[in-house]
Amino acid sequence: MALAKPVSTSVLTPATSANLGPGYDSLGLALQLYNRFDVLLTPGDPQQPDIIIEGALGEGLSTGPHNLFFRAFSSLYAGRQVEMPHVQIRMVISIPHGCGLGSSATAVVGGLVAANEFLRLQGKDIPQEDLLEPAVAIEAGNHPDNVAPALLGGLVATTSMNGKIHAIKTRFPDALRALIFTPSFPMDTIAGRKLLPASYSKADVTFNTGRVALLLSALQTGHYEVIGEAMQDRLHQPYRQALFPAMPEIIQAAIDAGAHGASLSGGGSSLIALASSNFSAILRAMQDAAHSVGVEGTSRILRADQSGARVIASAHNRKRKDSGYRYPSNTLH
Repeated sequence: MALAKPVSTSVLTPATSANLGPGYDSLGLALQLYNRFDVLLTPGDPQQPDIIIEGALGEGLSTGPHNLFFRAFSSLYAGRQVEMPHVQIRMVISIPHGCGLGSSATAVVGGLVAANEFLRLQGKDIPQEDLLEPAVAIEAGNHPDNVAPALLGGLVATTSMNGKIHAIKTRFPDALRALIFTPSFPMDTIAGRKLLPASYSKADVTFNTGRVALLLSALQTGHYEVIGEAMQDRLHQPYRQALFPAMPEIIQAAIDAGAHGASLSGGGSSLIALASSNFSAILRAMQDAAHSVGVEGTSRILRADQSGARVIASAHNRKRKDSGYRYPSNTLH
């Protein structure tokens, strides 16, 4: 792609919380916590990106061609059979890695959305919703529960039908907040999955399918009083508890303090509680319960992100509406 002048784009991608208890590998919620990716097209070797990572939470991330954002970015060019440009990437990381908030999904989705924006200049872009399939193909484990809400926003239910990923987005209730407690230690998703059994009893499967149905109905109708029961799970949390023994006590502390329900966020280590009031008191209760067993961590009160990944500065360097998000505008260098 010949460049008459520098061309850039900026993408925001939201954090996500997968499962929400019973929706194992099928439910995910986008949250108003973001990683930002600024990309500048410059002359150079397309296979050797210049990557700058800002934020302490980005320590340890690759700054070479194995960087997940760059891999996703380049994969869309390959899939569209378009010659790759050289890119300079600045990643501003605000989502902790390995803590069940979809940090890797932001890189996958952000890379695809950024590449798609540049491809738009050549008439080679695709509808943003069509980025779901390539996102799932790149995401570790090929699970859609994080990449789908990161891409689409809101509460997203996903499944595979005839080899194709299907996702349905619904608006998450504005009355609810996600209260996130993130322990100071990460949890290895792969190690957590290895703890899961190869098969489940009919009773456990029936238990979870009933809770998923109850949770979706409660969120749709405003019957928040049943969310606590609806977020119960028998398929993954009891087994992952081996990696986080204090999890049940912290979840119970949130509920006792007024949360409608709480669960492990994705594969952990973060915990998510859903509440419509007493937000600070609930977080304090979670922190106190964790501290009492020697677990330190950080807390956040987050709204749902209803929009998903978005371009906030176009490839023509024109500012776009950014759905209320405000971030210092800095030039790549």
